Amino acid sequence: MKVEQRERIIKRHHHSIWMHGNNPLALYWESREVQEIRFEVLLGCGVKTGDSVLDVGSGFSDLFHFMKTKGLEIDYSGIDLSPDMIEIALGRTPALSLFQGDLFDFDPPEKSYDWVLLSGALNEPLQDKGAYLRAILPRLYSTCRKGLAFNLLNDDYDWTEQERFMLQAWKPDEIMAQLNTLSEHTLMRADYLNTDASYFVWRERQYMPK
Repeated sequence: MKVEQRERIIKRHHHSIWMHGNNPLALYWESREVQEIRFEVLLGCGVKTGDSVLDVGSGFSDLFHFMKTKGLEIDYSGIDLSPDMIEIALGRTPALSLFQGDLFDFDPPEKSYDWVLLSGALNEPLQDKGAYLRAILPRLYSTCRKGLAFNLLNDDYDWTEQERFMLQAWKPDEIMAQLNTLSEHTLMRADYLNTDASYFVWRERQYMPK
């Protein structure tokens, strides 16, 4: 990611936290309910107690706390570009393993986490014609042992200019075409929110939910 892209995201989130505080609105979610609908769908990948999870674009680490409410005791790590969000997340749960930067900064070894999850972090408009997204998807997949799950705004939805304000949406067919080059075991869901699509990539069929 270019320096100016990174700085724009950090400043944007600094402003959103000033406006909304520790709240899903600061992450550009419509509400906590919508945020948790997306989390619930992502956990359909097959995360189980005892697994390790890397949360990319972890924000306030809300995904960690959501998993706790579901009874999932996991080995959690998070990455986020925003130092403000990292500070708030650690203030809430000091023992969390969090890293400030992006995945390429963190550069984890291949297959170093059971699951790599990402919710909303790739909807930032980088104005690079999708170059960063195409580069990071293989890196996300290489980091997981069992599978990758993430969501994106769905460009097949009939967006209005107001709804798309400062956000990027993506064509599901184009995303699936790239994911199918990574694994034979892929799935896309767009049946839970008409503005959204979730994508799943498993390394082996054995890791797919029954």
